[in-house]
Amino acid sequence: MSAKDLLELLRVKQYVKNLLVFVPLVFSQKNLLGIYENSFNEFLAFLSFCALSSAVYIINDLRDYQKDKIHPIKSKRPLASGKISRFVAILILITLLAINLPIFYHLGLYFFIVSIAYLANGILYTYIFKNLQLFDVFSISFGYIMRIYAGAYAIDVPVSGYLFLTVFFLSLFLAFGKRRYELLYLGERSKDFKKVLGDYSVYYLDQLMVISATLTLVVYTIYVAQKGDIYLRFTIPVVVFGIFRYYHITHNLEKGEPSDDLLQDGIILLSAGAYIILLFLSITL
Repeated sequence: MSAKDLLELLRVKQYVKNLLVFVPLVFSQKNLLGIYENSFNEFLAFLSFCALSSAVYIINDLRDYQKDKIHPIKSKRPLASGKISRFVAILILITLLAINLPIFYHLGLYFFIVSIAYLANGILYTYIFKNLQLFDVFSISFGYIMRIYAGAYAIDVPVSGYLFLTVFFLSLFLAFGKRRYELLYLGERSKDFKKVLGDYSVYYLDQLMVISATLTLVVYTIYVAQKGDIYLRFTIPVVVFGIFRYYHITHNLEKGEPSDDLLQDGIILLSAGAYIILLFLSITL
């Protein structure tokens, strides 16, 4: 087993999603001192969800490794290709779950509950929801929301309704975009590789993406407007631009995998950088 195979099994590139645990910290603090004082707990929450998300991916691979062998991309995964044995994968899975025990103890009961909810959702997705239309996408969205709540419980701050709704609608938008990409990429055999794709159509997913994007922008705009911060106000066109860019990626560039295409697109990265700068100015000035 090489280091590359281990990183692929853990899906390390997916860890970018776990940065959501820091969102409550950034939006709840009014200065850098507040962020600094709470950063250790948020780092532990991030570490915990990296381990938990890797555990969910391993559970998924253990269940589907035979089916993955005939998939054009998934066949290269460590379990499907035989580079890592099932026995070793199970040992790694147990280790990942054990890592969380001291973190649960340190961050408290509510963080433990939301972490278990995240893990349960991941298992239910693997065995049930991934084959059910809409349930699959809503389960993915639930995973994003759990990251937000985990970050909030780690530092004992509330999650605002606006933040909840923004993340919920945005995650639906990204997930529907991913389904659209899979449907086009796999073509006529899409339902052979992923059963639920047989219940979707490109037109249907287009409409759901438009609805999700619209709701995301409406809720985020209201959230920023009621805060009255001039630098946050300037994040609105940045967010609009980023959403329009992802829509372009899915519809004109025939892509749509968030963890890959968003991190490889220079314009998306530029938008993310501008957003971070504006957040920094909002906190410090």
